Amino acid sequence: MPLVSVIIPCYNDGQYLDDSVSSIKAQGFTDLEIIIVNDGSTDEFTLKKLDSFNDPVIKVLHKENGHLSSARNHGIRHASGSIIVTLDADDKFESTFIGQGVDALKQDPSAGGVTCYLKSFGLKKYTWKPLGGDIKNFLYRQESCASAMFRKECWEKTGGYDEQMKTGYEDWEFWIRLTSAGWRVHVLKEYLLNYRVTEKSMLLTQSEPKRKEIVNYIMEKHKQLYWEQLKDAVIQRKIIDLRNPESTRVLLKNLYWKIINKNR
Repeated sequence: MPLVSVIIPCYNDGQYLDDSVSSIKAQGFTDLEIIIVNDGSTDEFTLKKLDSFNDPVIKVLHKENGHLSSARNHGIRHASGSIIVTLDADDKFESTFIGQGVDALKQDPSAGGVTCYLKSFGLKKYTWKPLGGDIKNFLYRQESCASAMFRKECWEKTGGYDEQMKTGYEDWEFWIRLTSAGWRVHVLKEYLLNYRVTEKSMLLTQSEPKRKEIVNYIMEKHKQLYWEQLKDAVIQRKIIDLRNPESTRVLLKNLYWKIINKNR
């Protein structure tokens, strides 16, 4: 069985699949399988592209449309590897990502996941250096790329991606659960992920109200984690008296807007 399973969700992304798949085939690391999950694509070009793959390393799974979380979970359920790599269909990894990531997990048992620096291309160009780390980093901001690596054990023990989240940040919520379970996210300090910005990218399409709605959902789902973090901050900094409801309300409001602003 392969050590690594690469999961590529695809919804009408046929025009980009050659790029994403080629970036995996070009990896120096070869003990892997590629699982493309057709998430109910309707585009004829995409369907023909999916049918065209004739490679023993590549498996194509078909399912009804359920969005990214559902597609990733479906692919991981069928994965043979003990290490999972998620790659969005329109993105590309540099050739050393998987090899370096596997080495990082082998060397550090406390690391549940591996991310790297990101550079974008397409309609908008920028760079990003996620911090990775533990739960304290992830509560306030997404600190890992969505296309990344993690132990399958982490996915199994945390329940996978939240399939109720269909409009973005499902990866952030997954990392919150992974790190709250005690694992860390290791960062490869190189630009190894090429993130394509298209007219469909969340970066360009997600509205401020929708962003607030998602943050509200995450904070409500993990309110105990946020409350514990808030208590620690209050006690350590002696900011307010926890018995004062109005002070607590103000601090919670400030925490909420801090999270909103950090995830613009």
